[in-house]
Amino acid sequence: MNSKILSLVTDIHSNLSSIKSEVIIKLHESKKEYIEDIKTILTNTNLTNNEKMNAIIEKNNDSLLTKTTLIVNDVIPKSQEKNYMQIESCIKSFCSTITQDTTKLLELRNTDDTKIKSLVENIDSQFNKMISTIQQPIFTFIQSSEDRTNVGLQQVKEHLSIQQTNQQKLTTELNDFLNKYKHNSSSKGNVSEAELYYIIQSVMPSDEIVKVGGDTATCDFKVNRIDKNRPTILFENKDYSRSVTTEEIKKFERDLQLQKNHGIFVSQKSPITFKQNFQIDIINGLIHIYIPNAEYDTNKIKIAVDIIDNLSSKLQSISNTHENDYSVSKEDMDDIIEEYRMFVQQKLQMIETIKNINKQLLDKMEEIQLPRLKKLFIKIGNIENDNEFKCMFCNVWSGKNKASLGAHARNCKSNPKNNETNLLETNEAENVIEHVELTVPPFIQETSNKEKTSRKAKK
Repeated sequence: MNSKILSLVTDIHSNLSSIKSEVIIKLHESKKEYIEDIKTILTNTNLTNNEKMNAIIEKNNDSLLTKTTLIVNDVIPKSQEKNYMQIESCIKSFCSTITQDTTKLLELRNTDDTKIKSLVENIDSQFNKMISTIQQPIFTFIQSSEDRTNVGLQQVKEHLSIQQTNQQKLTTELNDFLNKYKHNSSSKGNVSEAELYYIIQSVMPSDEIVKVGGDTATCDFKVNRIDKNRPTILFENKDYSRSVTTEEIKKFERDLQLQKNHGIFVSQKSPITFKQNFQIDIINGLIHIYIPNAEYDTNKIKIAVDIIDNLSSKLQSISNTHENDYSVSKEDMDDIIEEYRMFVQQKLQMIETIKNINKQLLDKMEEIQLPRLKKLFIKIGNIENDNEFKCMFCNVWSGKNKASLGAHARNCKSNPKNNETNLLETNEAENVIEHVELTVPPFIQETSNKEKTSRKAKK
């Protein structure tokens, strides 16, 4: 960059020197032509009438003034009125002086070559003085332009240098961050946990989210519910490129048993060994939910929370009933849990299908337009322009009136104040889950083989 600026400055100096030389050459050429014309006029024996000669000389002076003005205009713009007026005044003064000297010479009856030569020398001297006088403002203007250009280029150079320094600093910091994120699992985990924190916050905005990763046997996050009838939930987050190992699963199970809380194990970008999508394990009355390849999907986190909220209440009601009423084997309970897991997966698939179909239908509806007819109706005033009621958030939806625009803005996904997810999907998910009843008696007791044997013996 510095070499480019230096090359540009060199080119400017070269161009300014060339301009100075061209101005001097053109002025001297004009002087030479003018003197030759004066000589021709004075030596022309056919022009005996003084008035004719004066008219020709004045015309020649006007021509000189025009040529010199054109030369000056090539160098000095008309915006430089002060310099322009000074040069024009100097040229007019020169022409006036030459006209007076020529008139005096013509008034003499005997005009010999000596007097003509003296007049020409006087014109040459006056012309040289005029050129010197003109050069001064021209060169001053060129020099000031050069100085301003140099100052501007110097400022540009300084700004570029500062920008380059800042860019290098930013690049270094970015490389350091990316290297830490790539090679340091702790930094990568912190970034992933921060993203999961905001997802949990959007799903449970009124609940208390506590980061407990630094404590012993507490997972990564602990969510205390504002509704005391709902259970506390622990979240374990993993952002691995490899599969989550069984050792980490055992640690998760141990943490839940020590804390006596339900938990959700989330693997953002990899599978979980021996665990299916939304697999539900109930160990000692505590619900364990596993979400492999979550990809920071808010819907998956919300569904897992809904499962715990609904299953925990059912388990609580079952545990509070009398022990000798009814019993369900562990195999039946596992089948019920597997059935519930399949229900959740099918529900997710249906939600995605409905979203895709809805989007396709909306796209097709948007394609149905009558632009020329609409333009005609707007022009003659039969309908209002839809652009007046276009959504300021998504800039896509257009309503027919202010009421429809307001209704859309309140539920627009692009509205920054709208922190809730799709209300229709949420209500649908809650209603479906609330109406799912485990078809088991009020009390569940895991029956072991020994108990079965003892009952047979009693019979």
